[in-house]
Amino acid sequence: MALLIRLGVILSLAAVAHCDNVGWEKYFEEETSEFHDIPLSWEDTTPVPDWLSGTYVRNGPAQISFGSERRVLTSWLDGFAKLHSFKFSGSQVLFSGKMLESPNYLASVAAGELQPMTTLNGFNSPDEEWSWWEKMKILGKSLLLTAFDNNNPALWRIGKDNLEEGIYLAVTDAPVPLRFNISDLSTLGMQYPNAWPATLSGCAHWIREVGTDNSINFQRKKGLTGPVYVEVQRYRPEDDYATPEVISTFVPKKLSSIHSFSITENYAIFFFYPVIIDGKRMFESGFHVFELLTWLDDEPTDVFVVNLKTGNVTQYETKPTYSAHHANAYENGNDEIILDISPTPYVNLRDYLALTNQLNPPKESTGVFTTDEEEFTRYTIDLTNEKIKTELFPNTIKNSFINNFDFPTINEDYRGLPYCIVYGWSAMDYSRMSLVKKNTCDSTKDKVFYIEDHYSSEMHFLPNPEKKSEDDGVLVTIVFDGTKEQSYLLLLDAKTLQPVNKAYLPHNIPWSAHGMHFPEANFQVAENNIEIKTKGKMEKAEL
Repeated sequence: MALLIRLGVILSLAAVAHCDNVGWEKYFEEETSEFHDIPLSWEDTTPVPDWLSGTYVRNGPAQISFGSERRVLTSWLDGFAKLHSFKFSGSQVLFSGKMLESPNYLASVAAGELQPMTTLNGFNSPDEEWSWWEKMKILGKSLLLTAFDNNNPALWRIGKDNLEEGIYLAVTDAPVPLRFNISDLSTLGMQYPNAWPATLSGCAHWIREVGTDNSINFQRKKGLTGPVYVEVQRYRPEDDYATPEVISTFVPKKLSSIHSFSITENYAIFFFYPVIIDGKRMFESGFHVFELLTWLDDEPTDVFVVNLKTGNVTQYETKPTYSAHHANAYENGNDEIILDISPTPYVNLRDYLALTNQLNPPKESTGVFTTDEEEFTRYTIDLTNEKIKTELFPNTIKNSFINNFDFPTINEDYRGLPYCIVYGWSAMDYSRMSLVKKNTCDSTKDKVFYIEDHYSSEMHFLPNPEKKSEDDGVLVTIVFDGTKEQSYLLLLDAKTLQPVNKAYLPHNIPWSAHGMHFPEANFQVAENNIEIKTKGKMEKAEL
């Protein structure tokens, strides 16, 4: 661990000008093995907090081929989902992994080749593209909401906050999540919205309503007549997926590609960027969604502010931009909303994770980040004067990574409330990856953690129950050690951004985007067995 701390220093751009990309290709190898409740061993004697509990689940691509040389997926983001879980009880950790078994995945496994479905990117050659008849099959699946069921980016829970009544979901921007069992990661089936009006899309990044266990999200809907509209929804603990409370509806000017949004105590805020997916051309494009990404010239970003209490909707405009991930928002008095986002080029959706690009990072740095020239940005929405201004954050520590990050993570106790600290993941030239701690209130307290040839990913904040400060807790993440060609679970001190401990994994976890900690999914370690807590009963799994 001393070596990890010594290497985890703040580096300048010059210090990572050359990188051998050791083990990089191994990081993207398919890994489909199934395993359950493997005890992990920490590498160091440094104590792990005894208050660690709950289950951390990681969702991400793990399989891009099925035996045939044809129709191998060309974007890692198209890879079929695998779930990995880490059950915490103080220093004890159990590690599990299992593929998410969606209908299209199971059909492709049985056939030994990818079966007709919607994908994000196209295939390697025109000869591999779907035939007319296969596209008709996909069209039929689209009407049944089953054309795209590869829910590989994110996770959420609706229902009540206990293992027996919680509804655990693997989610994406498609309208049909997959439910899974958080104890053994088995797939329980697809969750469908109401049949009518037709649901066109959803959003991968759900949010808890401030001070409640309610979930806020939105879907795009279309009736028999009239335009496509947005339905803002509240899922109370007693609601199932098909029956949320409708907070409000509004008709956007453009059908933007949206992956996340923000909330405050009283508002939900949606950015409709000048980036669309031209759905009318889906058939001719071969049902490859990201091939239809289109930037609308001379179009602003439309901002919709929805009052969560009254349903009232107010529209604003700001400069054209694109962001996959909002960080947080809060109300500054009665007249202002402060909102922070991590902008990225919209073409990253299609191009960044295309394997022809991702598997070939440069050894000599080009200095290009995933965020390109964009930086973490603050928006101030003046509700009274209906104006929006933007500002960037200072780089007081003079580090190239600190303001160029994606996958923003916060202490969820501060969701929708005034906050200072956001954690993020920064990547330059693909393989030069760092973890950052951005202090939006005092940039002199910014921190960066970097280890050469260690490939990191999104962090998740686990709060200390004593809650002495906003950053009182640990960060959990998955890192791939390129020199050992092995993944490890890493705990970082959320205050210092330095390692607490790490545990190497017996099965690798390839590149993935998101994870989620479920604090209600607790277990206790007994001498000879693992006891999984539920409200009504105790389930035991023999070691």
